Amino acid sequence: MTVLAATDLTVRTTDGVVLLDEVSLSIERGETVLVAGQSGSAKTMLTKAIGGLLASRSNLETSGSVTRPEDVGYLFQNPTTQLVRRTVRHDVAFALENQGVPRAAMERRIEQWADRLDAERFLDRNVDELSRGETAIVALLGSLVTEPDLVVLDEPLAPLDYPNRRLVLDAIETLQGLGSTLLITEHDVRDLLASTDRIVVLDDGRVADRGTPAETIDRLRRIGVNLPFATEVALERGLPTSSVPLTTVPEDNP
Repeated sequence: MTVLAATDLTVRTTDGVVLLDEVSLSIERGETVLVAGQSGSAKTMLTKAIGGLLASRSNLETSGSVTRPEDVGYLFQNPTTQLVRRTVRHDVAFALENQGVPRAAMERRIEQWADRLDAERFLDRNVDELSRGETAIVALLGSLVTEPDLVVLDEPLAPLDYPNRRLVLDAIETLQGLGSTLLITEHDVRDLLASTDRIVVLDDGRVADRGTPAETIDRLRRIGVNLPFATEVALERGLPTSSVPLTTVPEDNP
């Protein structure tokens, strides 16, 4: 079942500068699709266009079509912008309160998702005490409690150190294990390459390639996306892409 279908999405300024050029993509239920590209390739612009979040930008014009589910969960590139309350538990409850979910059901939902993400220890903390990675987990938790049909994560690993990066990666792996449908954008795919179903390579606002990780690995390398160390070594040695490892060896971890 197709969860998201975007066709010929184009974003241009009112002066005629094209920022996103006829981008099409689709995601099936339970898939993880990675939009990979260098910084400035319009990855964030794509996620906002998909979510209909550019309507208030009077200097931008959007064309093309998007069919998306009613409930889409987001983890923005700067997750601190998603937190609206002082304590984590109250912040996570915000979307459920807006939906009119009864208090008892709300608490059950929060506890359930906090348990799934191993985030119970954050619930009674103040949001200003959280690390960047912990903030990302809390912002993600606030989206997941509404049980969205699609989760969009925009550059979720940047600029995290390894412990915080591991927090977010564990959450992504948990969601994949639960069968969630994920759209992830990243310029550093070292820890995502092996667990991604399909990749859309974005370069200067255009789709430069698409396919499985093995099918797109050459293009990813050419445009300068960060690849696993073992992948880079194998490509340097001229191995065929079908034989190239897609995971980061332990020594490559910070």
